[in-house]
Amino acid sequence: MKTLMMTLAALFMMTATSFAQDAVPATKLMSKSEIDAKLAPFFQKLQAIPEDGNENETLKKMSLDFVKENPNEAGVYVISNLLAHVLPTQELLNLVDSNDFFKKSEQIQEAKKNWLVQLETAEGKMFKDFEAEYEGKVSKLSDYVGKGKYVLVDFWASWCGPCKAEIPNLIKVYNQYKGEKFEVLGVATWDKPADTKKAIEQMGIPYPQIMNAQYAGSNAYGITGIPQIILFAPDGKIVKRNLRGADIEKTVAEILK
Repeated sequence: MKTLMMTLAALFMMTATSFAQDAVPATKLMSKSEIDAKLAPFFQKLQAIPEDGNENETLKKMSLDFVKENPNEAGVYVISNLLAHVLPTQELLNLVDSNDFFKKSEQIQEAKKNWLVQLETAEGKMFKDFEAEYEGKVSKLSDYVGKGKYVLVDFWASWCGPCKAEIPNLIKVYNQYKGEKFEVLGVATWDKPADTKKAIEQMGIPYPQIMNAQYAGSNAYGITGIPQIILFAPDGKIVKRNLRGADIEKTVAEILK
């Protein structure tokens, strides 16, 4: 399984050009070629990081160093697309607030809205409810969370490759631990219900779903990328965000032992 570092590095290589063309604020100080020239060698360094157990810390340090040396559009890209995934939210806010360029960036200011929501829904905070309607039925997160069980909630979509990669891990945990103390819940996010249903059937997903959530759940939890897998305690408090891979089963096993 790819590490977070390798997954993000691959993502950056695919999206750098589209960022330079489309996502730079209208008041940019750098040209497209200048942004590309800054980002290209940085991406190459990311891909050269050895997988020695410390790769995520190395990635984080390299990214922070890059951003401090580049208070410009290239730095905005690295903050928005990398550090936003690996830095604790408060550290992220401190970083952008410490630099005048980042504070004035429209892209950063828009992203901050989600980061502040993430602080409101950080580990240890009480869950925020939301609802979605599908085929005349309204489903709420509170139908499942805060009812006396640990609930592992997966915000996902049928078109999302990384989401599908986590489904076998979720099915395994569900089959092993489902019962009076534990439940798994899918939240269909930014997806067409017909496509969600097809994926559920094709992948044999056995746990319940909140269909057609669209932006209701992602707005409530400041989610900018999926999958986002969150573990809730029996009383509704958030135990863990950003669960992936082997950490899913490890975390569930620890809290249920």
